[in-house]
Amino acid sequence: MNCKKCGKSNLEKRTAAVPGQLRGERFAVTMPALVCPKCRYVTVDGADLAEYMRRVADAYRSKHGLLTSEEIRSRRLRLDMSQAKFADYLGVGVASLKRWEMGKVQDGSSDKLIRLRSDEDEASRNLDRIRDIRPPFLGAWRQPIRDSRPRQKLSRRLN
Repeated sequence: MNCKKCGKSNLEKRTAAVPGQLRGERFAVTMPALVCPKCRYVTVDGADLAEYMRRVADAYRSKHGLLTSEEIRSRRLRLDMSQAKFADYLGVGVASLKRWEMGKVQDGSSDKLIRLRSDEDEASRNLDRIRDIRPPFLGAWRQPIRDSRPRQKLSRRLN
């Protein structure tokens, strides 16, 4: 295949830093690529395009403190769950989970949900944060808040 930039040379398959962009940010991912030995033009073979996109997305995730596709998959496997079971456990659609594992970047709230539901330490830290922000007037945490209005008035309001 001839170089699309200079047209003077055949592209060679090499490991290279391939530039990419996601959400207005630039990244370079190292992977097998097609490189022009004359002008140094770098591109990705069509068969490697999905992997390239996943790597760029994971670079974005890493920069922004989000779980990478491999980390999400690893957490699911650590819990010994299929994609369908893990998606149900998280309360999300299986298509969303598949997209996240294939490279689509999850939003921050989904990332927090995955962490809370798949990491005991994160869940414990979250429980500590909840206890820290609990208003003091609620008393014991597990006590239900009761309606002090007389029952008769409450039942009339519901009808």
